[in-house]
Amino acid sequence: MTEPTTSPQTIAQILQQGLFHHRQGQLRAAMERYMEVLRINPEHAEALYCCAVVACAEGQFKEGVEVVRRAIKFGPATAKMYNLLGQALDRLGEPMEAIKAIDQAIALDPKLAAAHGNRANILVDAGMPLEALKSFDTAIALDPASVPDLINRGALLETIGRPADALKDYDKALMGAPGDPRILMNRGAVLKDLGLIELAGGADSSAHFAEAISSYDRAIKAAPRTHEAFAARGQLKLLTGDWPSGFADYDHRGQLPEPTYKALPDPRWHGEEREGERIVLTAEQGLGDAIQFARLAPWLASQGHDVTLMVRPGLKALMSTLKGVTIVTSEEELRADPRPIRWAPLMSVPGILKIEADAIPGETPYLFAEAARVAKWRETLGPKKKLRIGINWAPGHADRTIRSRRDIPLVAFKAIADLPDVELISFQKGAPAEQIKGVAFRDLIKPADADNDPNAPLFLDTAALMQNLDLIVTGDTSVPHLAAALGRPVFLLVSAISDWRWLLKRDDAPWYPTMRIFRQGADGDWAALMTKVAAAVTEMRSRTNEHS
Repeated sequence: MTEPTTSPQTIAQILQQGLFHHRQGQLRAAMERYMEVLRINPEHAEALYCCAVVACAEGQFKEGVEVVRRAIKFGPATAKMYNLLGQALDRLGEPMEAIKAIDQAIALDPKLAAAHGNRANILVDAGMPLEALKSFDTAIALDPASVPDLINRGALLETIGRPADALKDYDKALMGAPGDPRILMNRGAVLKDLGLIELAGGADSSAHFAEAISSYDRAIKAAPRTHEAFAARGQLKLLTGDWPSGFADYDHRGQLPEPTYKALPDPRWHGEEREGERIVLTAEQGLGDAIQFARLAPWLASQGHDVTLMVRPGLKALMSTLKGVTIVTSEEELRADPRPIRWAPLMSVPGILKIEADAIPGETPYLFAEAARVAKWRETLGPKKKLRIGINWAPGHADRTIRSRRDIPLVAFKAIADLPDVELISFQKGAPAEQIKGVAFRDLIKPADADNDPNAPLFLDTAALMQNLDLIVTGDTSVPHLAAALGRPVFLLVSAISDWRWLLKRDDAPWYPTMRIFRQGADGDWAALMTKVAAAVTEMRSRTNEHS
């Protein structure tokens, strides 16, 4: 006697039960129904597809790829199957194969908005922003209310320098998801950028900053534990000069998913004086951040505190020139001294001490080059016959999507190279150094073979070389921080959308008395800014000649 055959109607009913559980978020119950269908018919394409969806939802992308490919094989293949395959392949680190799969989905159903949106996201990650924008445009044209696509296109528009259009997308996304903290945070960031661009265009003030603060306020109200919103609001307050409130907000960076510093198990220091205890300040974030905020360590030592600064190993030699400060590079080294400690992140010290922007304690220079190295570089450079200018134009990063806002095309330095009796010394590291080969004034640039050993202490030769230069002209990297900490004359070039530490509309830096800031205009034209820099170099040389 043969087993009775399950009717198609029964299979459809079981599948619908699975889909019901799936929509309710009951993935285990949904899988039980899908597997029941597959026990009846192992080649049921729709059930296989649903199993693949669950596998991907649970992060099992390899299994998801295998199962959805079976669904496609047994067919009929549908656009949603290829769309899922593309998403899973992308999560497995195969973006080009993912694009092929999603293109197949679009070929089957050109109106599948989700496929166009997924294609755009993969293209963004693959470093193809303009192609990605086309796909986002198509996705949103097909589904104008798609909140994820509006958010993602907004982020892309901001990245490629179209903040006003990004703001429109975020505002549309908020209509579909009122109070969503992610959208409100993105909106705050783009409003800050619009404010900076407005000031770069010549405005005396901008209402965008207050609106950005309001957007962060709303994000925090909607999700009080959104530390990213606190940290971003703090940076904006710092930018606009509200340092007491700004540093309080910025302290939330320690609760970010990827904190900017490693917390010590000891009690936090809050500015109090305690007999017999050491203050340990932990350096954090970039090299420039450590150099900038290290200014406060010798000042604290001069006030009677026992100060230890914990830095990455490469900075120990340079930081050891800080007066009255003990330098360590690890907790093991720190614990070699058994005395009790209180600690704080180095970049929290201004908030702890309630420092205002125009009253930063400490003196410059506070870092010092080794005399023997200074003499070595003096000999290497030879007799001085021209104005020696050190230059640096990019952080040396490898951004996959767009160039950093801080990057300055080397060709823009032509205005300086054209000045009479000028010698350019390049500090540039990394891929951007290759630009030297492509500029007409390459013969006027002398690359400095300084600090090229990744295993050697950082900046020692660079610091010594700087002591032999008349001026350093640089973008916003660690180079201007080092030069200014050494007390060398620095011309800092910043983009219209600049970092909070340079404040607003100022041509001086409260951290560094020997620094002068040159701000890019709203048009983003580095060449125009460099013409102003060249004029300032000429003026500086004239003043020097008058006093010589």
